Parts: sequence; C-alpha cells; structure tokens
Amino acid sequence: MRMIKTTNENVALNWSRGNEAISTTGNYRTDGLNLYSYSVRIGFTTVNGQKVLGDFTKRGGQFLSMTTSTKHVSPARSVATKIMHPEDFQEWAKEDTVVRK
Repeated sequence: MRMIKTTNENVALNWSRGNEAISTTGNYRTDGLNLYSYSVRIGFTTVNGQKVLGDFTKRGGQFLSMTTSTKHVSPARSVATKIMHPEDFQEWAKEDTVVRK
C-alpha cells in the first residue's frame, strides 16, 4: 500500500483506521499500527486493537516539543482509545500486548 500524504488530523485518523499516512511536512506519520512524531513513537496499537497514545505534553509530564504537543499529540487525542502518562506508555509499549510491525 502506498503511504498517503495528508494533514496532521488525517494522519491521526488513518492511524485509528490502521492505514499508513504521512503529514505534508513528513514529521508526523503512521504505519497503521504505530504513530510517530519525528522519530519518537507516540502511539501504538495493542493486539486487541486499542489505539494507545502517550501524553507527550507539558501537562502530561514529558514535553518533547511544541510541535509534538500541539500538532501531533493533540489531533491523536480524539481517535485514541487510551491516553497514558509517558512513563506508563513506555513501559506498556514493551509488553507483549503491542502489535509489532
């Protein structure tokens, strides 16, 4: 499948639907299972299909950048099944409940 170039909102939407997509800048992308801001994984899919988002914002306790917080995490909030504190997110991402690509 060819990766579609689209808006940040549609990258998040495609992640929720399991489709590949990349932002017009190339800094926000999904392979359908994982969601990336630059090279940092900020979202993943569990084996039962849950879309889990790490709250990589100032409020969430692990601010990465203004772009990650406002342009990448923000649109994914509306489609994520679960939003986690970044430390919990990192631990959960190591578990066998995560689909690997």
